[in-house]
Amino acid sequence: MISNTKKLEWELHSRSNSFRIAVNDAIEIIGRAKNTGIKFGVSWSGGKDSTALTHIVKTIWPECPVISQFDDCDWPEKAPYMDRVSSSFGWDINKVSPDFSVWDAITKSNFTDDSVCALSHWITKDAFIKLLDKEYQKHSCEGRFLGLRKEESIGRKRNINLRGSLYKRKDNQYFCHPLSRWKSIDVFSYHIANDIEINPCYLKNRFKSPEEIRLSWALPTAIGFGAGDMEHIRYYYPEYFRRVQNVINNKYDS
Repeated sequence: MISNTKKLEWELHSRSNSFRIAVNDAIEIIGRAKNTGIKFGVSWSGGKDSTALTHIVKTIWPECPVISQFDDCDWPEKAPYMDRVSSSFGWDINKVSPDFSVWDAITKSNFTDDSVCALSHWITKDAFIKLLDKEYQKHSCEGRFLGLRKEESIGRKRNINLRGSLYKRKDNQYFCHPLSRWKSIDVFSYHIANDIEINPCYLKNRFKSPEEIRLSWALPTAIGFGAGDMEHIRYYYPEYFRRVQNVINNKYDS
């Protein structure tokens, strides 16, 4: 559970001038996207960033379609959490899912290979990217709001520094990152300020603080093993831990 001290920290920050600047910055970026005259959609994964993003976008631009991807490697909290939040705010979710088991595909390849999470890997393409592309086309969206932040990685920082928070790619698709300059504390404070439920995955913070928890596929890669993800899974998801352990043993002990 999140400590009262942490909750107080987020609540106090939500009243700060730096938080107001962050929110106004996001509003200004969304406004620029609207002024392009392009139809945008918003990608919602259920993580803290995309949830805050979806809320602020839908508040400013209610007609923006919400597009979400689901598969059998999701954390178990994901779908119920997103159903609760979407119901509380009246959001319609356009859901897409692959027609194959992501778990089976990954475990039959190199289980601990970090490349399976790369955008260029066929599993990521077929289970995620192509499905979203098709759904955006279905809604005639030429632009996408994404909850990417510079603070998250060097790659994202470089991309945003080079292209800005709103840009047009060579394929004529627009991408917009309204939260690009936000810090993690801004994101959690936004949840607190707007009475948005925080994904239960962030409440499981025995081994990492809520700010350090990253939600992707519920599958440890080589980096994840080194970062202690297996301890997290063993403690909070024992059945899933046994499932992962069986795959590893079959691959490396046979």
